[in-house]
Amino acid sequence: MVPGELVVVAVSGGPDSMCLLHALALSAKDFGVGLHVGHLHHHMRAQADSDAKMVSDFAADLGIRCTVGHADVPDLARSLGVGLEEAGRIARYRFLRELKSEIGASKIALGHNLNDQAETVLMRLFRGAGTEGLAGIPGAKGDLIRPLLDVPRALIEEYCREQGIPTITDVYNLDVKYTRNLIRHEVLPYLAERFNPSLPLSLARSAAAMRWDADFLSAVAEEAFLASSFACGRVTMVERRAIDEMPRAIYSRVLELAWRECAGSDDNLPIERAMDLMLCPVGSVSLPGGVTAEKTSKWVGFYPPPPKGLEVGLLPGRMTYIPDLRLSVETRIVDASTAKWGDRERNEGPSGAAAATEAPSVPWLLEPVAHLDYNKLAEEIRLRTRRPGDRFAPLGMGGKEQKLQDFFVQRRVPRGYRDFVPLLVSGGKIAWVAGMRIGEEFRVTPETRLVLEISVRPYLRHSRNCATIWWSCPTAVGPTSETRGGV
Repeated sequence: MVPGELVVVAVSGGPDSMCLLHALALSAKDFGVGLHVGHLHHHMRAQADSDAKMVSDFAADLGIRCTVGHADVPDLARSLGVGLEEAGRIARYRFLRELKSEIGASKIALGHNLNDQAETVLMRLFRGAGTEGLAGIPGAKGDLIRPLLDVPRALIEEYCREQGIPTITDVYNLDVKYTRNLIRHEVLPYLAERFNPSLPLSLARSAAAMRWDADFLSAVAEEAFLASSFACGRVTMVERRAIDEMPRAIYSRVLELAWRECAGSDDNLPIERAMDLMLCPVGSVSLPGGVTAEKTSKWVGFYPPPPKGLEVGLLPGRMTYIPDLRLSVETRIVDASTAKWGDRERNEGPSGAAAATEAPSVPWLLEPVAHLDYNKLAEEIRLRTRRPGDRFAPLGMGGKEQKLQDFFVQRRVPRGYRDFVPLLVSGGKIAWVAGMRIGEEFRVTPETRLVLEISVRPYLRHSRNCATIWWSCPTAVGPTSETRGGV
């Protein structure tokens, strides 16, 4: 914490969080920070109302504002298909982050202690985890801080008794049908009695040593990830040759970073899924978050669930953002008599060499801009993704149609990527397979009077320079369908 910061203190009413709030209240002025209590009402126990009141009253006695949030955890568990324990965790973090944003806080303080750390290490060991998982709970990560992580639970409870701090006992914390409670009340005490009375401390120290290793390996992996991968729209691609030359400790982390970027998750990729992906020579692997990883001889592609039924109308002269593909589409109408471009640019957009400065240098994404004969387009221009039975007459084939699927195969477009390729459609025909080829019927000729210039600008994180690019431009209003007949 630094002077001037506002910190949300997560307080459930148990000894850990009440001790944390009391200790922070005593030291907040010395550190020059402000505090705001966040308490989530889970609606799972009859005494939940009184718990919320106790926390609010205690915060008021300390001169600290308190916000009580509400969540229907059983309903959330049903909707997400997870257990109550996991649903409660998701609900708490949602509430705390929303509160943090609402009040302009910079940190969230949590009451995890040394015993929580030991329990977490055992849980992850039993489930199967790598270095990152066995490193346990970090003392600080992003906006989360855990000031009591090195303090044993017994000392926290003693502090509450000595200071006369009111606390509650959550009956759910005693129910051993939940994994953490089983480890807390039965497994860890048994192991401590049989093997090491100081087992919680030993596990916490092992986690700290693992954290040193994990942080170093993660930093190395981050550099390797940025150098060997790129993101295009919602898809992340990793170069197969690069990762095959990496040590496995880095290789596995690069794949995890790619999964996180694609899934938009901060979680760890389960070790068994990472190993499935590492050991798979080619083919696809299903990963958490609905992500599919496809491994080919050249790439490992990470794809979120493909958009279903995506179809968006486009207005010439405007920019349209397509969140399902994480890209923007800009169109403008150009007078063919004043436009200046060569034969390739006239019909297909910029040359591969020019486009390579804006798009990843892979064979299926070299033409982010296309030029079409505006008068050959139907009244309505739409953008969508592929559908079963799509056919296409690529420029250069004399108007001969082929299945879009066959075009993708010839172009060596990875299977998973095909569902994210934007298609410009007019009059029921594919006028442009974005980034690849326009349709023969819509090419610009010497007789063309108006040209539709269309550019697809995805979110790009380029592998070569590690730059993140997000194109945007002010909305421009150009000619409308009223000018379709001529200049």
